[in-house]
Amino acid sequence: YEGYSLILEPERKNTGPTALLGMLFALEKLKASEDEVLFVVPSDHYIEPEEKYVEYLKLGEKVAKMGYVVAFGIKPSSPDTNFGYIKLGSQILSEKEATAYKIERFVEKPPYELAQEFLKDGSYMWNSGGFAFTIGVGLEEIKSNAPDMWELAGGSFEGMIKNYSRLPEIAFDYIEMEKTKRGAVIPMDILWSDVGSFEGLYRVLPSNSNGNAHVGDVLFLDAENTLAYTSGRLLALIGVKDVAVIEERDAVLVLKRDASHKVKDLVSRLKSLGRREAKYHVEVHERWGKRLLLEEGDTYKIYKLTLYPSKEIGPQMHMHSTRTWMILKGTLLFEINQDKNYASVGDSRFANKTTPYFIKNVGFVPAELIEVRVGEYLGDEDVVPVYIS
Repeated sequence: YEGYSLILEPERKNTGPTALLGMLFALEKLKASEDEVLFVVPSDHYIEPEEKYVEYLKLGEKVAKMGYVVAFGIKPSSPDTNFGYIKLGSQILSEKEATAYKIERFVEKPPYELAQEFLKDGSYMWNSGGFAFTIGVGLEEIKSNAPDMWELAGGSFEGMIKNYSRLPEIAFDYIEMEKTKRGAVIPMDILWSDVGSFEGLYRVLPSNSNGNAHVGDVLFLDAENTLAYTSGRLLALIGVKDVAVIEERDAVLVLKRDASHKVKDLVSRLKSLGRREAKYHVEVHERWGKRLLLEEGDTYKIYKLTLYPSKEIGPQMHMHSTRTWMILKGTLLFEINQDKNYASVGDSRFANKTTPYFIKNVGFVPAELIEVRVGEYLGDEDVVPVYIS
């Protein structure tokens, strides 16, 4: 989009390095001054009404120009352990319905019992993950609170990109909230959710007269205040109340709506048991498209592949398994063992072990095909790049 810049991390390093990258980009590429206010906000949160949110941002800009690092808070509706909690201190500035306070205390993702105490206290806000500060103040905070990151960044945008792999994984919240002595917070009275839990999803979805919300093909009968999510199959719920039911292709999760904070404990247990559900996704996005696991056994896996226009798979081969493809949609160019030919709907192709192959979508629509892998080892590591002249 004209007038907008998109900066992509060379690799994931949490929000601390990305915030610094934005500051350096603004200074060097956009020619901003250190007195200008930078807003660091998540891109995927649910916010309504936007007009009211903008008013809070305007106050945040004024308070940031006073030398504060401004956080935007949300009044807690539950003892959610996925958020940091900010305790309100003395008042700094008030305009219309918005008020800024000094930060008296910041606690990052407290245990459930402590979050319950914060909820009862009434003077703690959730940290929404949004911040405002002048570029100069932001740089001073990083130099003071994250000197190792600043030194590796080299004080420049290009230098930071060059050393990005060496940067520490550190959250911006830790740099600016847990260590700063000039923190401020503006509580926001808006509908907000980071949709980071099932309870968060329930709060932003429309619900029926019985308080039931759903995504997908769902039927409710005598159910109340229930969240239901299905990836495709019909999900029918009878006589349940205050629960969340989540259906995915490889697993079904049923829990009380107020038990979302225990999902991470379940994930830890799945990992300790070595369950594949905790390690592998059923649907994986690749550089060429995506693949969906339909079925698997000890010696076979069946995938549905989607290959985007002009995208290619290979050239490559496999040492331990064969490949069979059935075309469901589109037109594809296959080169198998130096034999080039086209395949369309209803056609099939086969590549034996150690046989080089190459697939390209030569059409204008995404191509779909079934891939059957058969062999003694079916892991994704069994991919050998080859050169086809």
